Amino acid sequence: MPIPHISRAPRKRGRPARGTPASREIVLGAALAHFSQTGFDGTGLRDIAATAGVDAALISHKFGSKLDLWKAVVDEIANRLAEAQKDIMRLHDDTAPIEQRVREGLSCFIAANCKIPELAKFLSDEMSQPGARQDYVMLRIWQPYQAAMLPLLNDAKADGLLGESTPELTLRMLMGAIMLPLMMIRRSGDLPLSEISSLKERLVKTVLPMFIEAT
Repeated sequence: MPIPHISRAPRKRGRPARGTPASREIVLGAALAHFSQTGFDGTGLRDIAATAGVDAALISHKFGSKLDLWKAVVDEIANRLAEAQKDIMRLHDDTAPIEQRVREGLSCFIAANCKIPELAKFLSDEMSQPGARQDYVMLRIWQPYQAAMLPLLNDAKADGLLGESTPELTLRMLMGAIMLPLMMIRRSGDLPLSEISSLKERLVKTVLPMFIEAT
């Protein structure tokens, strides 16, 4: 289900009506929205509860501490990115030219990120602050993405497409070049599928030539 945003009107407090989606998804969406806007320290469980339309006690019962809830948010992000990472890994043994495979890999990653508008800001904040939360983000989100993309960039390096840059440095620069525009795009809700496709193509067309030398 789409991740709710802070700007949406909160639902009434109390137990969700029978037959409605489980409150877990609603709480995780509200938590991601708050964490991405006000950071971990600036977010309280009561803030998240108000946006989700549930009691703070329910959040504590379902998730435990604020840190436990934050980890559940990261795990949910990782789960939503997993399919894109699988698609990227399928390109490892593809016989298409390496430049095309790198382009398709970036397309998969960008499309997945476009579907989670809060993700760029959330990752930017958490990956800039050393500590246990940064370590958790690196483990659950960055390392799987790195494992998917590095083999493609290693092949690109072997074919002379990276110039003097290393695959590891290229990947970090690619991440920054993708996440910054996404972070700066302000949206009140998830992008329509038609706009996701358009934005994905524009980003790939703009970002790829910055790091991959044309053959």
